[in-house]
Amino acid sequence: MDDIIVIDDFLTEEELTMAGSLSTYKNDTWEIYGSAPKGREVTPNQSMFTFFKNVPPDFQTSFLKKDLMDTEYYTSYIFNKIKKAFNQDYKLEDVYLNAYEPLRNGSFHVDGDADRTVIIYITPWEPAWGGFTHFIKSQKDHAIIPPLLGRLVNFKSKLIHKAYAYCNSNCPIRITAAFKLKL
Repeated sequence: MDDIIVIDDFLTEEELTMAGSLSTYKNDTWEIYGSAPKGREVTPNQSMFTFFKNVPPDFQTSFLKKDLMDTEYYTSYIFNKIKKAFNQDYKLEDVYLNAYEPLRNGSFHVDGDADRTVIIYITPWEPAWGGFTHFIKSQKDHAIIPPLLGRLVNFKSKLIHKAYAYCNSNCPIRITAAFKLKL
């Protein structure tokens, strides 16, 4: 399987409406997580102060995360659609919403807890907003993926990547659904 696979319009307008209207998206509490180099990941029980104190400045970024493992729409309906699209018998390790507030970029990292990561962009996007996902395959081989609404990106979890937030304070929050998968 390729390092990065992109499928545009993976979610229909109706599916995007459902994804955006679930209580897990708008009304529930989100957790703050940090991006860090391998071996320095923030854990759910670790205070953000302790985390930031022990991480180099280039990696002092945080993002919002909302667990979806109890949300059947994601763990069953969308997950089965992913398995069918790739003709793979993936095992779901984790699924969550991943959100970046405007002007709060992520940092380069790998997803060491899975074989493949699938992200689906579920918020509107305009080209002037930025919000790209940046992949580094090698020192000279980079891929920049725009966050088109409904787009799916399936990539090797060990591939170095970074989420860029939308670039203006008046932009909406950038949200993806992230699926961590085992082969």
